[in-house]
Amino acid sequence: MNLKYKFENFVQGENSKFAYKAAMAVAQNPAGKYNPLFIYGASGLGKTHLMQAIGHYIIFNKPELKVRYIRMEEYFNEWVRCFQFADAAGGKKRQINNSQMRKFHQKFQNIDVLLMDDIQFIESKMKTMEDFFSTFEALYTNNKQIVIASDRLPKDIPTLDNRLRTRFEMGLVVDIVPPDFETRCEIVKSYAKELEVEADDDVFEYIAENFENNVRELKGAFNKVSAFAEFSGLGVTLGLAQKALRCEVKKKEITVDIIAQKTADYFSLTVKDLKGTARQQKVAHARHIAIYLAREVLQMSYESIGEFFAKKHTTIMYSCDLITDKLKVDN
Repeated sequence: MNLKYKFENFVQGENSKFAYKAAMAVAQNPAGKYNPLFIYGASGLGKTHLMQAIGHYIIFNKPELKVRYIRMEEYFNEWVRCFQFADAAGGKKRQINNSQMRKFHQKFQNIDVLLMDDIQFIESKMKTMEDFFSTFEALYTNNKQIVIASDRLPKDIPTLDNRLRTRFEMGLVVDIVPPDFETRCEIVKSYAKELEVEADDDVFEYIAENFENNVRELKGAFNKVSAFAEFSGLGVTLGLAQKALRCEVKKKEITVDIIAQKTADYFSLTVKDLKGTARQQKVAHARHIAIYLAREVLQMSYESIGEFFAKKHTTIMYSCDLITDKLKVDN
């Protein structure tokens, strides 16, 4: 684990306050009310930071407890190494190395706190799911704390075994969303303090204004600015930040008109086609996507979308559900 990831240097905002409090509650009382704790959100928002903060808190305050942090990809790779290939009629046959498998299970089941990151990596790996299910059951039955992080909800991991899905959902599920402007400013300011780099407030605001998606983007932008200042022998000012980052002027606000036009252009159609009653597959498909984007990007109500596209509320819901389902199975 990375010692930088502690509760003390996690910047709370409205986007992460609930997740922070849940993580702290688990750290203070492992295997108490919130077991398992499932944290989900897009990449770079602080899931790993919170998860490792739980681990560090327990290590320093409850040293008698055994903590293990691992990413699902690493768990899978270790599990695969428990097999060996032997010669058999018609080629090689995979066999379990029982000694290795016992050691593997002891490693993950004889602990008090399991911190499993990037659980979504398990999808489609049916045999690994079966093995992880036994690990989960062994820990949970013995009143051990389990913390899981993912980039999406359990129900949105397409091939996740239903037994695992229901167990992930039976504890506490919390999300982290992209931080608002004030929180982004505080994140950059905190990072500057960590690096011991002095900068004007307008530098923090400029970076926060132009990098909205996640914490990694914010830190990467400040790293570039501070490196630019160091190499040029100048102080970290707004002018230097603008020169180093060369951010474009704030992009024009997205509207439903823009979404409709861009979608129509992409499919070589017109907005009139999307708003019309044509049922040809190409037109219908483009219409479904435009409706889905209006809902996802702009968070518009079904009624408002229906009013724009001249469609019934139920038709709008159908389009959103259709594209949501297709995204799970249609690359």
